[in-house]
Amino acid sequence: MKKIFHPILFVSLFLALATTSCGRRYAKGKYIDPNEIILRSDKFVESDLQQIADRLSESLIASDEVADSQGKLTAMISLFVNDTDEHIDMRSLSDKLKTKLFKSKKFTFVNAALRPSVKEEVEYQNTEWVDQKTATKKGKQLGAEYLISGTLSSIKQPVGRQEIVYYKMTIELTDLAKNTLAWTDDLEIKKKFRKRFTGS
Repeated sequence: MKKIFHPILFVSLFLALATTSCGRRYAKGKYIDPNEIILRSDKFVESDLQQIADRLSESLIASDEVADSQGKLTAMISLFVNDTDEHIDMRSLSDKLKTKLFKSKKFTFVNAALRPSVKEEVEYQNTEWVDQKTATKKGKQLGAEYLISGTLSSIKQPVGRQEIVYYKMTIELTDLAKNTLAWTDDLEIKKKFRKRFTGS
């Protein structure tokens, strides 16, 4: 029996293969400045994160609590709270702020995230399997004096063909011994977008 290959089926198969093999290819790419501000979305973007980390770290470093300290402050970064309706990587935001503060040489940070792993390793080192001359002893870790925490909130307000996007980031430095605020500051970011309507 002679097989007949329908033209429409052939075209559909060709388009499917072309889409699969070429759909994810890019013609050309290049590096760009990570500090360049490109606003193409009304979502929280990397330039917002950078502004928050830069300006609030500068504010904290210039505060009386830090500027008047005799030596480095031992601090711990708490989980930053996302109080917006967006999915935002708050870990990246807190890490960026922590890096800025660390580079100022005004802070020593307790690595709270690695506590379980550190505890396990120290306990192992204090066994007969490890040369006790080289083992890390218990009771040598630093206790944090301060806790750094933050909350990000937002408001989106449509106004005709425009949309106003407002973010506010609040950072707090808490004295753990007294459970009092040693410093706090916030940063407001406001962006305006013009909606583009496409015809059907």
